[in-house]
Amino acid sequence: MAQVAVATEAVKAETDGRTRLSPEYTKDTALNRVAAFIPSEAVAVYLALWAFIDPRAAVAKWTVFGVGLVLVIAFYLLAYLQRRRAVTSGGGDSPARSLRVTLLLLLFAMVAFTAWAAAMPGNPFTQFGDGAMKVGGGAIIVLGVLLPRVADVLGLSEV
Repeated sequence: MAQVAVATEAVKAETDGRTRLSPEYTKDTALNRVAAFIPSEAVAVYLALWAFIDPRAAVAKWTVFGVGLVLVIAFYLLAYLQRRRAVTSGGGDSPARSLRVTLLLLLFAMVAFTAWAAAMPGNPFTQFGDGAMKVGGGAIIVLGVLLPRVADVLGLSEV
């Protein structure tokens, strides 16, 4: 029910009948803070792949989760290589992020993606028990507080 309230608050109907994201929707939620560490492309592919699988097939669920996790890794490493290339070729004005920082952020992203996936309905972790979604939701709350603070303490940027 809380998801409906948040969605209703986030999207307002315009007078012309179209719906748009409400400009006053700037909630800083645990989910938003955790999602900031996950490449949106990986989330998009993960969600799109759910349309092609049988939701009762455990192997298919784990395969989609694995693909999503591999994409998180791939997008972080590709972003690192792109930044490094831009700096070495003289095209970038911001310094290249070190490999250590990239790997730490990658670890954060992998943990965040796993918690996010576990909080989704019908996730592959439900084969271990009915409380898997609750554990995923709890992990989102804890990580939403913890990850940004740890990143700040370590001097990491989440972008």
